[in-house]
Amino acid sequence: MSGKDVAVVALLILGFASFVTTHVWLAARLILRGSSRLRGALAFFVPPLAPIWGYRQGFRKGAVLWVAALLTYVAARVVAQFA
Repeated sequence: MSGKDVAVVALLILGFASFVTTHVWLAARLILRGSSRLRGALAFFVPPLAPIWGYRQGFRKGAVLWVAALLTYVAARVVAQFA
């Protein structure tokens, strides 16, 4: 494997791990501190709802991190597809 391949694989792993971790953290925060526990539970199983409801509940940093982690993973997938 070349250095580029190693970098792409590392970015894939980092992006996916960051996305999953941020998603679980944001959904748990919605369950524990949000106005509706049902929304937090639903956001856990329907991922796009987590940053939307998190942002509305005032968890702006978590919502931005969620989107950034997802974009990192998607960018790594695109690079891996064409590399």
